[in-house]
Amino acid sequence: MNNTNIKKTILEVLSQVACNNTSYCQVNLQSESAREMIANKLEPAITKFMQEEISEAIEQVVCCRGDFRE
Repeated sequence: MNNTNIKKTILEVLSQVACNNTSYCQVNLQSESAREMIANKLEPAITKFMQEEISEAIEQVVCCRGDFRE
C-alpha cells in the first residue's frame, strides 16, 4: 500500500469538507455531527482506495508481476 496515495485520498476528502469560499471556515472536530460528516465522506473514499489496492495486489500475485524471483 502506498501511504502517499492514502494521504492524498484523505486530503481530497478533507478539502471537500472545508469551506473553499472563505478563509475563516473551520470544522469543529469537537462536534459529533462534524465528525460524523467527515467519517461519512471518508468511508466511501477509503473503501474505493482499498478495493483498488487489493485488486492490484491480487493482480500482482496472479500474474506473477513484481519482484518475485526464483
